[in-house]
Amino acid sequence: MPVINQRNCLPCTACCEGWLSIEAPVAQAQLGQACTHCTQQGCGIYDARPKDPCQSFHCAWRQEGTLLPHNMRPDLSGVIVMLDQLEWQGEDVIVAVATGARIPARTFHWLCSLAKITSRQLVAVAYEQDEQGFNGEFNLRTTGSEEFRQLMVTYFAQKGFTSTHVSRERRILEMVSI
Repeated sequence: MPVINQRNCLPCTACCEGWLSIEAPVAQAQLGQACTHCTQQGCGIYDARPKDPCQSFHCAWRQEGTLLPHNMRPDLSGVIVMLDQLEWQGEDVIVAVATGARIPARTFHWLCSLAKITSRQLVAVAYEQDEQGFNGEFNLRTTGSEEFRQLMVTYFAQKGFTSTHVSRERRILEMVSI
Protein backbone atom coordinates (compact mmCIF):
# COMPACT_ATOMS: atom_id res chain seq x y z
CA MET A 1 0.00 0.00 0.00
CA PRO A 2 1.24 3.53 -0.71
CA VAL A 3 2.37 5.76 2.13
CA ILE A 4 0.40 8.73 3.37
CA ASN A 5 2.93 11.53 2.94
CA GLN A 6 1.45 13.75 5.64
CA ARG A 7 1.95 11.05 8.31
CA ASN A 8 5.56 11.18 9.34
CA CYS A 9 7.08 8.36 11.40
CA LEU A 10 8.91 10.69 13.77
CA PRO A 11 9.10 10.58 16.67
CA CYS A 12 8.03 6.91 16.44
CA THR A 13 10.86 4.40 15.96
CA ALA A 14 8.97 1.26 17.01
CA CYS A 15 9.86 -0.72 13.88
CA CYS A 16 13.58 -0.11 14.60
CA GLU A 17 13.49 -0.85 18.34
CA GLY A 18 13.75 -4.63 18.12
CA TRP A 19 10.06 -5.58 17.93
CA LEU A 20 10.55 -6.56 14.29
CA SER A 21 13.59 -8.13 12.64
CA ILE A 22 15.55 -5.98 10.18
CA GLU A 23 18.23 -7.49 7.96
CA ALA A 24 20.15 -5.08 5.74
CA PRO A 25 23.89 -4.56 5.22
CA VAL A 26 24.00 -1.33 7.25
CA ALA A 27 20.93 -1.75 9.45
CA GLN A 28 20.08 -4.75 11.59
CA ALA A 29 17.58 -5.25 14.37
CA GLN A 30 16.79 -8.55 16.03
CA LEU A 31 13.99 -9.29 18.42
CA GLY A 32 15.03 -7.55 21.60
CA GLN A 33 17.90 -5.60 20.03
CA ALA A 34 17.30 -2.23 18.42
CA CYS A 35 19.05 -1.17 15.25
CA THR A 36 22.35 0.53 16.10
CA HIS A 37 21.20 3.60 14.14
CA CYS A 38 18.00 4.00 16.21
CA THR A 39 18.17 7.07 18.46
CA GLN A 40 15.63 8.88 20.62
CA GLN A 41 15.34 11.44 17.82
CA GLY A 42 14.76 8.79 15.13
CA CYS A 43 17.01 7.08 12.62
CA GLY A 44 20.62 8.29 12.80
CA ILE A 45 21.13 7.53 9.09
CA TYR A 46 17.62 8.47 7.91
CA ASP A 47 18.70 10.09 4.63
CA ALA A 48 21.07 7.20 3.82
CA ARG A 49 18.99 4.33 5.25
CA PRO A 50 18.65 1.22 3.06
CA LYS A 51 15.73 1.06 0.63
CA ASP A 52 14.84 -2.46 1.74
CA PRO A 53 13.52 -2.82 4.37
CA CYS A 54 13.94 0.60 5.98
CA GLN A 55 12.46 2.85 3.29
CA SER A 56 10.02 0.29 1.91
CA PHE A 57 8.42 -0.83 5.21
CA HIS A 58 5.35 1.12 6.25
CA CYS A 59 3.16 0.04 9.14
CA ALA A 60 -0.60 0.25 8.60
CA TRP A 61 -0.69 3.60 10.39
CA ARG A 62 1.19 5.18 7.44
CA GLN A 63 -0.64 3.46 4.60
CA GLU A 64 -3.05 5.22 2.28
CA GLY A 65 -6.68 4.59 3.14
CA THR A 66 -5.85 3.44 6.66
CA LEU A 67 -8.62 3.25 9.22
CA LEU A 68 -6.09 3.75 12.01
CA PRO A 69 -6.50 7.10 13.79
CA HIS A 70 -3.55 9.23 14.92
CA ASN A 71 -3.42 7.64 18.37
CA MET A 72 -2.81 4.21 16.80
CA ARG A 73 0.73 5.28 15.84
CA PRO A 74 2.92 2.49 17.26
CA ASP A 75 4.69 4.58 19.90
CA LEU A 76 1.32 5.83 21.19
CA SER A 77 -0.73 2.64 20.98
CA GLY A 78 1.84 0.04 22.08
CA VAL A 79 1.46 -2.00 18.89
CA ILE A 80 2.80 -2.14 15.33
CA VAL A 81 -0.11 -2.93 13.02
CA MET A 82 0.51 -4.46 9.59
CA LEU A 83 -2.10 -5.28 6.97
CA ASP A 84 0.11 -6.64 4.20
CA GLN A 85 2.05 -9.45 5.88
CA LEU A 86 -0.37 -12.40 6.04
CA GLU A 87 -3.47 -13.57 4.19
CA TRP A 88 -6.28 -15.86 5.26
CA GLN A 89 -8.76 -17.14 2.69
CA GLY A 90 -7.83 -14.40 0.22
CA GLU A 91 -8.14 -11.52 2.71
CA ASP A 92 -5.40 -9.56 4.46
CA VAL A 93 -5.02 -10.39 8.15
CA ILE A 94 -4.60 -7.65 10.74
CA VAL A 95 -1.23 -8.43 12.34
CA ALA A 96 -0.49 -6.60 15.59
CA VAL A 97 2.92 -6.89 17.26
CA ALA A 98 3.30 -5.57 20.79
CA THR A 99 5.95 -2.90 21.37
CA GLY A 100 6.38 -4.03 24.94
CA ALA A 101 5.50 -6.94 27.20
CA ARG A 102 1.88 -6.88 26.03
CA ILE A 103 -0.61 -5.01 23.89
CA PRO A 104 -2.55 -2.53 26.04
CA ALA A 105 -6.16 -3.66 26.61
CA ARG A 106 -7.74 -0.56 25.03
CA THR A 107 -5.61 -1.01 21.91
CA PHE A 108 -6.43 -4.71 21.67
CA HIS A 109 -10.17 -4.09 22.04
CA TRP A 110 -10.00 -1.38 19.37
CA LEU A 111 -8.23 -3.83 17.03
CA CYS A 112 -10.89 -6.48 17.73
CA SER A 113 -13.53 -3.96 16.74
CA LEU A 114 -11.59 -3.11 13.58
CA ALA A 115 -11.42 -6.81 12.71
CA LYS A 116 -15.16 -7.10 13.16
CA ILE A 117 -16.16 -4.08 11.07
CA THR A 118 -13.71 -4.96 8.27
CA SER A 119 -14.49 -8.72 8.38
CA ARG A 120 -10.80 -9.56 8.80
CA GLN A 121 -8.99 -11.95 11.06
CA LEU A 122 -6.73 -10.51 13.76
CA VAL A 123 -3.56 -12.04 15.13
CA ALA A 124 -1.91 -10.22 18.04
CA VAL A 125 1.60 -11.23 19.11
CA ALA A 126 3.55 -10.39 22.24
CA TYR A 127 7.02 -11.92 22.50
CA GLU A 128 8.20 -13.22 25.88
CA GLN A 129 11.39 -11.86 27.39
CA ASP A 130 13.68 -12.94 30.19
CA GLU A 131 16.93 -11.52 31.59
CA GLN A 132 18.77 -12.29 28.33
CA GLY A 133 16.09 -10.74 26.09
CA PHE A 134 13.59 -12.49 23.86
CA ASN A 135 13.53 -16.18 24.64
CA GLY A 136 11.70 -17.48 21.55
CA GLU A 137 8.32 -17.78 23.26
CA PHE A 138 5.24 -15.74 22.46
CA ASN A 139 1.67 -15.09 23.52
CA LEU A 140 -0.77 -15.21 20.64
CA ARG A 141 -4.33 -13.88 20.55
CA THR A 142 -6.59 -14.29 17.55
CA THR A 143 -10.11 -13.55 16.44
CA GLY A 144 -11.98 -15.91 14.20
CA SER A 145 -12.06 -19.64 13.82
CA GLU A 146 -10.11 -22.39 15.54
CA GLU A 147 -8.65 -23.28 12.14
CA PHE A 148 -7.21 -19.75 11.83
CA ARG A 149 -5.78 -19.90 15.36
CA GLN A 150 -4.06 -23.22 14.64
CA LEU A 151 -2.65 -21.87 11.37
CA MET A 152 -1.16 -18.88 13.21
CA VAL A 153 0.39 -21.12 15.88
CA THR A 154 1.97 -23.21 13.10
CA TYR A 155 3.12 -20.11 11.20
CA PHE A 156 4.93 -18.64 14.21
CA ALA A 157 6.37 -22.06 15.16
CA GLN A 158 7.88 -22.29 11.67
CA LYS A 159 9.52 -18.93 12.34
CA GLY A 160 11.18 -20.48 15.40
CA PHE A 161 8.86 -19.36 18.18
CA THR A 162 7.16 -21.47 20.81
CA SER A 163 3.63 -20.68 21.91
CA THR A 164 3.26 -20.22 25.67
CA HIS A 165 -0.26 -18.84 25.71
CA VAL A 166 -2.77 -18.90 22.89
CA SER A 167 -6.30 -17.59 23.07
CA ARG A 168 -9.10 -16.98 20.67
CA GLU A 169 -11.19 -13.95 21.51
CA ARG A 170 -14.84 -14.94 21.52
CA ARG A 171 -16.32 -11.56 22.35
CA ILE A 172 -15.75 -8.56 20.15
CA LEU A 173 -16.34 -5.23 21.84
CA GLU A 174 -17.95 -2.23 20.23
CA MET A 175 -15.58 0.30 18.70
CA VAL A 176 -13.47 1.62 21.54
CA SER A 177 -12.00 5.07 21.26
CA ILE A 178 -8.37 5.23 22.40
